[in-house]
Amino acid sequence: MRLLLVTPERQLLDTDIEEVYAPGVLGQFGVLPEHVNFLTALGTGELRYRTKGADHYVAVSGGVLEVLDDLVTVLADSAESAEEIDVARARQAEERLRHALARTPSDAPETPDLAAALGRAANRQAVGARAGRAATAAH
Repeated sequence: MRLLLVTPERQLLDTDIEEVYAPGVLGQFGVLPEHVNFLTALGTGELRYRTKGADHYVAVSGGVLEVLDDLVTVLADSAESAEEIDVARARQAEERLRHALARTPSDAPETPDLAAALGRAANRQAVGARAGRAATAAH
């Protein structure tokens, strides 16, 4: 099975995989070889894929995932591998967004955008932290 992950800015992955798990808008789902063909919308969360027995993690937000004849194509609005994420910077962004959201009235037009940005920052932090745990486990 092959995984192709693309954002508007770049191609992040084109690799053979054993399985992939992704954040659908209705919840997490998994794809194994010879999976039925389908197309679904992605939410914000962790995409995990396994290649050569090792798990790899990507923070994704929005987009679509298509399975077609053992090719899994992800067209994500944004995506970063765990190793690319600066966890301290993600933590600072999450704090700034929490404060901004706390100061913003719940009925303000920017509230949904702030809440979505907060979710993306928290996801980046969680996925980025996986890179540190994976490196520690490898030693």
